[in-house]
Amino acid sequence: MKALSTEAGHLTHVDDWTATPTTKPDEAYAKFFFLLRRTPAWMQFAMATWMDPFKLFCTYQGKRWRVTGASRLGDIWLAQDFSRDAGYDLRVDLAKCSGWSAQP
Repeated sequence: MKALSTEAGHLTHVDDWTATPTTKPDEAYAKFFFLLRRTPAWMQFAMATWMDPFKLFCTYQGKRWRVTGASRLGDIWLAQDFSRDAGYDLRVDLAKCSGWSAQP
């Protein structure tokens, strides 16, 4: 796993990003997904049956990734394996991602 690195120490915190209005459907879906993933762990466990169908994918540095979650520190978690539900290969600044989608 690679550690999170930011340029000049600036990071778009996932909570700040989800609190910013959007009219773009792809961003709205991503914000919804992050709101689900930022709920307390006990809630995620209790609601897993209803949360499991929601998947998120994005483009980062020209490659498609599966988004598996978001940290309290504000970064998001990316996995190369699209079937992976937990864990990550990279932790990145979400501002460097695009092409949000429920499908790869």
